[in-house]
Amino acid sequence: MSRKSKIDPVLKVQLVEQYLRGEIGIREAGRLAGLSGNGTDSFRKWVIIYQNEGPGGLLNQTHNKHYPLELKLSAVNDYLQGEGSLLEIMRRYGIRSKKALQDWIKQYNTHREIKCRGSGGGSYMRKARNTTPEERL
Repeated sequence: MSRKSKIDPVLKVQLVEQYLRGEIGIREAGRLAGLSGNGTDSFRKWVIIYQNEGPGGLLNQTHNKHYPLELKLSAVNDYLQGEGSLLEIMRRYGIRSKKALQDWIKQYNTHREIKCRGSGGGSYMRKARNTTPEERL
């Protein structure tokens, strides 16, 4: 299932490129995109994604991006050691979501396991038992 953005990806790319060329400011870009409030947080995220992944990164995504455990731990450690703001750490490690980074930091600080894809979660399925044709009907 596709997760379609309410804002046209082409418009996102155009606004980010105008911003990076210095033609418009960040608040103006947020206003032109129709972002609520001043829209600067969302727009900054678009800029980071554009810088890390290019224009294709702003297209509608079909699934969430998954990160290796080593990257998560490095990003958390850099942040906790004061080596950058959340946005700077996102840019450095190519992390798309500020919330994801905040969640990893929270898990680390509360001594919970930071999981990577494929390390649990999801649904549990019991092994099928042998049945007779009569039982299946």
